[in-house]
Amino acid sequence: MHRFRILAVALCLIGWGTGVLAQQTEADKRQNDRMMPSRPDGMFPGGGMGPMGMMMPPFPGGGMMPFGGGGIDQFGVEFATEMPQDEEVVVKSEADSLYSYYVENVKFGKPAKIVFSDSGAEVAGLPEGVQLEKDGAYLTITSESAAPLAIELSGRTEDGALKLDVAAPLKLLFNNVTVKSQRGDAILSEGKGHVYTVLAEGSVNELSDCRNPEMPPMMGFPPMGPGGGMPDMGNMPDFKPGEMSMPPFMDREREENPADYHVQYGLRMKKPMMKKKLKIDGTFVCAGPLTVSGRGSLQIQSNNKVGLKSKASLMLRPGNEITVRALSGKGVNAKSELYMYGGILNVDCSFSADKALTCGRNMYIRGGHTVVKAGGGESSEGVESKFLMQIDGGIVEVVAQDDAINAQGDLIINGGDIKAYSMVNDAIDANCNIVINGGDIFASGNGMPEGGLDCADEEGYRLFINGGTIIAVGGRHSMPDKQSRQPSIQWWLGNLEAGKEYGVEGISSYKSDRAYQMGGATLLFSSPKLQKGNPYALTIDGQEAERIESLSAPLGTAGGGGWPM
Repeated sequence: MHRFRILAVALCLIGWGTGVLAQQTEADKRQNDRMMPSRPDGMFPGGGMGPMGMMMPPFPGGGMMPFGGGGIDQFGVEFATEMPQDEEVVVKSEADSLYSYYVENVKFGKPAKIVFSDSGAEVAGLPEGVQLEKDGAYLTITSESAAPLAIELSGRTEDGALKLDVAAPLKLLFNNVTVKSQRGDAILSEGKGHVYTVLAEGSVNELSDCRNPEMPPMMGFPPMGPGGGMPDMGNMPDFKPGEMSMPPFMDREREENPADYHVQYGLRMKKPMMKKKLKIDGTFVCAGPLTVSGRGSLQIQSNNKVGLKSKASLMLRPGNEITVRALSGKGVNAKSELYMYGGILNVDCSFSADKALTCGRNMYIRGGHTVVKAGGGESSEGVESKFLMQIDGGIVEVVAQDDAINAQGDLIINGGDIKAYSMVNDAIDANCNIVINGGDIFASGNGMPEGGLDCADEEGYRLFINGGTIIAVGGRHSMPDKQSRQPSIQWWLGNLEAGKEYGVEGISSYKSDRAYQMGGATLLFSSPKLQKGNPYALTIDGQEAERIESLSAPLGTAGGGGWPM
């Protein structure tokens, strides 16, 4: 098992909320706290220590202060390292729409071999009719043959890339290969055929696209200076008073051209002047469908548009371990469907103002362990589908400045362990209906008018809660529809304080790690243990604060200090 550590950057110190999901044992609480440790004293939000040691006031409306430039690392979210034991089911029926996604269903011949090195690349075993162009370690492979082509990649190059234009199905076996491009994409497949990427068992594979050499330093991600960490201050030049000029965008006497500036790594910077504009699609990009399988690991560092992309659809199968760190652009993207069926997927867009894990149509999460961070700008969303999103299982942990989980169509949750945390918007949001049939769900959204669970109720869509254990906190939530089959309790509070534990006695509890003061907050609890007609005490730090004498279905309400629903 290969383990990866998050590189923390002290741009802004922000705590991560602590949710305890309907469990009463200390062991269960420790398990639920694993991804949401308590906030250290003096840290944001609700007032406390901000960037560079400055004292910061609470953000109006409660919740988090919106910061650019990273900071998501400071939530304490750790990348997944324990490989889930997902059941692997290979579709064998050609009538199944997913038949073509499985490499086992395609007959490949003996693989050709590419071995990268500092001096170039050795290529052997390409079938007749397959053309090869070489420029050092920069390879272009072209084939119009309909015969499936298999290629094994190994070795290491700090200055190379692989470009493929193959019409037939293509199998890429990654066997301890490192490709770092200085000219654009690391691997680009321009053919429309299905690309099957297989990570050899136990292999460690790395890809990175080129970074503009005129760009400013990477703000500590990856680490700066010898051996990582902060740069060596002893090498900084000495400036005498009056010698240091102001940056161009701070010089009030200098005429600015807004087109000369852009936001990079959360900071407003001068656009670099390139002698030659590089055409870059991303780090690992396929024009056709892409499936990733195997029992190895793949690490991608993206410096441009996207880290891992299919211009068609993308499937991630059990057993593989994928880590994508994006300094700019999206982390993982599929133009059509995205299937997360197992394995580990870590996506870190802490410094990118773009969205982290997205697809252009439907997204299906069936298993695996997905950890997503999106924090480079206020529009940074964590997980987004343009149409349906369906979560049937697995672990999904998302922290984002904008919506943590967003479906522009319906959002259906049938199972899984889901933790969603948004700094400035909704934790779980759907532009149509939200249907929850099962799973353990913790959703922490920002203060009014945002919240934990938000469907498009103003347009006639509804929130249906039919099962699952749910805790949602935020300024407001959508009201569960009367056709919901499981009761819920919604509790309005004029002032929800950080560090206090709020709960329904005997059902579930939540220890808040951020304050909701201006505008108040709403807590929503739902559990299979709730029974219609029963009384329930609502507690703060174990003491009864309010009481519901007889729980209504589908929703019991208490409190009146928050937003009038």
